[in-house]
Amino acid sequence: MYKKLKLCFMGSPDFSVPSLKKLIDAGHDIPVVVCQEPKRAKRGKKIQKQPVQEFAEKNGIKVIFGNTLRDNIEFLKSLDLDMIVVVAFGYILPKELINLPKFGCINLHASLLPRWRGAAPIQRAIMAGDKNTGVTVMLMDEGLDTGSIISKFTVEINSKVNNADLTKVLSQKGAELLKESILKFANKIISAVPQPDNGITYAKKIFKEDELINWNRKATEILNQIRALSPTPGAKCRIKEENIKVIEAEVVINHENIVNGTVIDNPLVIKCGDNAIKINFLQRPGKNIMSSKDVINGWSITKGTKIQKIN
Repeated sequence: MYKKLKLCFMGSPDFSVPSLKKLIDAGHDIPVVVCQEPKRAKRGKKIQKQPVQEFAEKNGIKVIFGNTLRDNIEFLKSLDLDMIVVVAFGYILPKELINLPKFGCINLHASLLPRWRGAAPIQRAIMAGDKNTGVTVMLMDEGLDTGSIISKFTVEINSKVNNADLTKVLSQKGAELLKESILKFANKIISAVPQPDNGITYAKKIFKEDELINWNRKATEILNQIRALSPTPGAKCRIKEENIKVIEAEVVINHENIVNGTVIDNPLVIKCGDNAIKINFLQRPGKNIMSSKDVINGWSITKGTKIQKIN
């Protein structure tokens, strides 16, 4: 019976770190980690390492970068790996790697597959108003999140949870599920089952237009958009010539016959296609997140102000 495995871990953002930590703590042999290369930060222009790179280096693990993956295939072959574990890596694996390890490539995906295959499953689940989501451990194939399912864990989406909150929960739950699943799979206690053909949806990446608030939509839909994009990249609107990020909000019942996108009360209640949105926290350009109450104390936004369109 396998009690530990020889693994290559592939992952990049904060979401991936709990999984790598669990696998290290479980005693698995991880000779190499692959992640995205360091990137230049938007502010300060400093080069920033990916969280996985920083964590791997602190634990004395060799790091190679995804943009050199094809150049390192022979090196990976030489390691005689039991498994490649992929968690929010950010690159498509070359075909020759899919079946390279003894037990294949195992992926932790942040949805209940086949719902929300693709790049932004957490944001899209919140945007859609889903009541539940979760994590799936699957055996990778050449398709986009189409591999057979090894295990799942379901998480309720609280009506107040935002992207950052849910991402943290799923990263922790996913790490635990991954740790348990890979040994069970290697020891044939559980097997991979093909995904069903029904219930397939795709979580396309977040585009700039997804960030723009359309006040003609229902308040509940706008609130889901705000939660899905909070705190970053943020759902945005334009008030008094400034592009504002809406960080936290709530629905307010309102049936006034007034133009959508109009401030109808303070601190900052805005009419929507039906009902209204009360903005509780927002972020002005170059400033910290503040409550709307504090913001309007120093920045007058009067009743009747029209929200402008972002060009």
